Amino acid sequence: MLVEPVSADSPPDRTPAMLSAPQRFLEAWIDASLGFVFCVVLPIPLYATSGPFEKALGAAELTIIATSVAYAIVWYCGRRLDAFPRATLQGNMGYVAPVAVLTYALVAALLLLLRVDYSRFQLFGSGLLTVLWMAAAAQLRARYLVRNYAVIPKASIAAMPELRACRWLDFDEVQQQQMRVDAIVADLSHDLPERQLEALADAAIAGVPVLDRRYIVESLTGRTPLGGLTPNEFGALLPSRQYLVVRRVIELCLTVLVLPLLLPILAVVAALVRLDSPGPVFFVQTRIGRRGQAFRMIKFRTMIHGAGGPSFTATADPRITRVGAFLRRCRLDELPQVLNILHGEMSWVGPRPEAQSLEKGYVRDIEHFALRGIVRPGLTGWAQINQGYAHEADAMRAKLEYDLYYLKHCSLWLDLVIILRTFAVVFRGTGAR
Repeated sequence: MLVEPVSADSPPDRTPAMLSAPQRFLEAWIDASLGFVFCVVLPIPLYATSGPFEKALGAAELTIIATSVAYAIVWYCGRRLDAFPRATLQGNMGYVAPVAVLTYALVAALLLLLRVDYSRFQLFGSGLLTVLWMAAAAQLRARYLVRNYAVIPKASIAAMPELRACRWLDFDEVQQQQMRVDAIVADLSHDLPERQLEALADAAIAGVPVLDRRYIVESLTGRTPLGGLTPNEFGALLPSRQYLVVRRVIELCLTVLVLPLLLPILAVVAALVRLDSPGPVFFVQTRIGRRGQAFRMIKFRTMIHGAGGPSFTATADPRITRVGAFLRRCRLDELPQVLNILHGEMSWVGPRPEAQSLEKGYVRDIEHFALRGIVRPGLTGWAQINQGYAHEADAMRAKLEYDLYYLKHCSLWLDLVIILRTFAVVFRGTGAR
């Protein structure tokens, strides 16, 4: 029996290439298609008197077109807003419902302006079905769509966040068993052996995403880890200048528009503060804002006038008045900061400004804390809706990680998520002191 000699140029036996899981974009198409059937197609027999699109465009046909356009807008916006971490059922409803109400109301107003006949029952019924579908689909994805990640090196598995939607697997075991994974998570701060580096290259060639561990932790937790943050990454923390300019123009216009509505509320709250306890209506404190500049932030007074004590507020602080406790719980004590927004010292969304007396200690004790000053401080922020009040060193480090995430991902969509989730936080009264 003759044995064919092996050529010296023949490639050596290699571990089979890692397999990629089915593309997740299929899930998005299935979600959009089923939602369209549920929200637009199924209700058609309830109002259509004949087969639609058999004749010229009538009320039924125009209603179908209008509901289709409105559903597409709400679905797209909902998926963009749902992409940020820490979404809950209440949170989903909190931002999908306002988007749906606004979208369908604008479509109805446009049809009314054009004097077009349409089915109001179908249009607004479709809006209700869209809200229900978006909230249910988001929860089904969070509960049942589990993603498999191959982690390298194995020691990094212990440092990965424990999340129901993620399964962390050993890279070597996945490679040996030829399991399908959604991505490979590599801790590039470790010196990986040549064999594993070659395996990562082969996986990338095979179409398997290779992600840095810091990136995946950031995208899943909404926090930019401080550990390993280098000056090379500071550039990624700079938001788009064009967006900041446009946002400033928009927030000025909106602030001027809502000011007539806020003035009566401010007057009522001011009267309550004045009647509840002696002292000034407003509390003015020096805070640190953009680029380390000090400014005088205005709030309604919520504590007994002249009371001493620490600069931070403790749980069940005895210095807080009866009206002050209510104002803090509903966040109404922050409303006078609209004047700081008009003056250009603050924005509606951004890192919360710290008192000047506390800022110096945080900058000294917490590395990179001064980076929060890249943008204007905000009336609300990413750290506020995810963490709440904080002043201890460890809590402030976590708060800084949330603020750095906001700087890195500052955009219209993230600002909308923060604003809409803020309403839910205010409604529940959580995180206040």
